This record gives sequence, C-alpha cells and structure tokens, in this order.
Amino acid sequence: MGDLRGIIQHRVQQGGMAASVQASLVVESAQKVFDDFFGLEPQLVRVLYLKNRTLTVSVSAAPVAQEVKKNEAALLENIRNATGDRSIERIRYLL
Repeated sequence: MGDLRGIIQHRVQQGGMAASVQASLVVESAQKVFDDFFGLEPQLVRVLYLKNRTLTVSVSAAPVAQEVKKNEAALLENIRNATGDRSIERIRYLL
C-alpha cells in the first residue's frame, strides 16, 4: 500500500497540483488573518490569490489600502506564522 501512496504523491507533484493546493491553503489562512486584523468589518479585504511570492488582495476603499500598506510587515509575519509558508514576500492590493 505504501507504494501506491508514493505513486499518487509523485503524480500529484508532477502534475503541478501540489503548488495549486498549497496556494489555496495559503489564501484561506491569509483570509483568516485579515479577518482577525480588521475585526468588526471582516469584508474590507478579500484575499484573491498567491502568485510569484506575492499575495494579491482586494480592498474595499483607499483608507483600507493604506492600513494594509502601513501594517504590511506585521500582516506578512502573521500570515507566515499561520501558513508555515515563509516564501511570501509582499502584499499587493487592488481597489
């Protein structure tokens, strides 16, 4: 049975699905971090995707974008701690 598990893991990694699954888990965890950070208004920031070590988020207004930019280092550290993924380098925000 161990051989079957190895074959499946190898095929998933070979097909590129492992990166997509990992990115999806990072997006989900990052959304929780943003929800906790903004407290009563959790829909101010919506995490869209992770690509090339950049987390892209949609913000509801310019003041929210300023808060994200001002607290980028702390948010990144919280996201890295929540996901265990140290490769995320920056947050890109879209209005």
